[in-house]
Amino acid sequence: MAGDEIQKKFESYAGARDQFSLREFRDSCSPGKDLTSLLISILPTLSRLSLGWRGSARDYRIFRILPKQHVILPDSPARILTAQVGTGPALAGLQDLTEQYIEYKTGKSWNDPLVLQRIRSAVMQQKWQYWKEGEPRRIGYRKGYAVIAYLAYHAPVYFSQFQHAFLMLIKDGLIPNHARILDVGSGPGVVSLAISACAREIPEFSAELFALERSEEFLESYRFLVNRFTAGEPRITTYPAISGDLRDADTLRLPSALDLIVMQNVTNELVQESPKKRAEYLKSLSLLLAKGGCMIIIEPAELRNATELRQTVQAATGHGLQIHSPCTCIWQPRCAAERCWSFIEKPPIQPTRLMNALAGKREAFRFLNTDIKFSYAVLVNDERKRHCYIVNKDSSFSRLSSLKGRLGRQVNVAGALMSGDIGNKGTHVFLICDGTSRQPVYVVLPHFHLSLENRELLSLPYSSIFEISGALVRFNQKHGAWNLFLTRDSRVTPISRASL
Repeated sequence: MAGDEIQKKFESYAGARDQFSLREFRDSCSPGKDLTSLLISILPTLSRLSLGWRGSARDYRIFRILPKQHVILPDSPARILTAQVGTGPALAGLQDLTEQYIEYKTGKSWNDPLVLQRIRSAVMQQKWQYWKEGEPRRIGYRKGYAVIAYLAYHAPVYFSQFQHAFLMLIKDGLIPNHARILDVGSGPGVVSLAISACAREIPEFSAELFALERSEEFLESYRFLVNRFTAGEPRITTYPAISGDLRDADTLRLPSALDLIVMQNVTNELVQESPKKRAEYLKSLSLLLAKGGCMIIIEPAELRNATELRQTVQAATGHGLQIHSPCTCIWQPRCAAERCWSFIEKPPIQPTRLMNALAGKREAFRFLNTDIKFSYAVLVNDERKRHCYIVNKDSSFSRLSSLKGRLGRQVNVAGALMSGDIGNKGTHVFLICDGTSRQPVYVVLPHFHLSLENRELLSLPYSSIFEISGALVRFNQKHGAWNLFLTRDSRVTPISRASL
């Protein structure tokens, strides 16, 4: 029986049933077909019909997932969570668990001088691999100390980084009160740990957490950390992490009808794959989303990673998958930018005991990793956008793609704020985008031109929409970028403030 015919028969069979046996369906419609192969082939159909599954190769129970409401974050938990995110893993208890894992793996105290020296060596080795010859490289995590080094140097930042991202998704109305979440390339479980820590402060929220990881060393650390961290949390259900590669997702028993798929620091490690090929993996995984589900892809803020993320997302969007944020194409459906170095920066976290022990008194620059800067994209399988602002065709605003014809003149423009302040003490500089320009455009506000008319620019959150009137157009030949210079008479008007 052909695949399309099986899908049609399955939809008809599922009908109004709340739950049923996949074996019963198989025996009535496609006798003899391997149950696991059948399950994998219909995962997109299960997701589209809001059906989940449980069981093993002997039989799978198919069940209907009830409609959900978006979780609402009250003011008090929001304030508590915002304060906790800035502390890093220390307050949430993850610091203690990390030290316990080191002792479990090494048989020595976490701060034993020999253990610390081996962690230092592993951290330096990973840095060398990453920046070898000036080009980012994939780092392997096959040995115990490589994972311990990751936990010591990277995990604290990635933990807080995803807490920021998760709170953003909640504020954007993208997370239901009971969420089914898959972390792809989970590593030691940073995403699951961050979600669980947030859930402790959100009374109406619960989650089922799934993970996919190919490294056995990471899988071991995931089981140790996540199982202990979530023990006794009745609103968090964790499932055994799936051993596998995201490039083989079409052959794996992955969960269906997901509300959120997370890929944090994953696509940049596919160093042999083009952005177009990486986009194919995103589109394949997106078929596991329930109606109204979303994906978030997070990458480091470095130039190559950030620009390749935008290229990958551009290639992934189209029929069935659209950009929700942070980008806002206010003139047309798709962004025209070919190179876009855009990232968000949040306040640094507090260093952990382990970081301080590794750094000692002289090597803070090597082993204290506390800065939070990252690029991200949120994709949805419907038409939702963070901002619904569209420029009126009869307005006086100029497209950023038309600045060449306005060189040396004043213009009115509208766009999204796509960077923090990347200027210096004397001049404020921000990246702006309206989805039309193939070259970067920056808003430049000299400090001596600050006024009541334009100072709102300095307080806008990343990805906010704003309008500018009276900006002088100039071109930076050295960097191939357009500059919009503001004077004291230039006006900045916020339209929609972002949630992050």
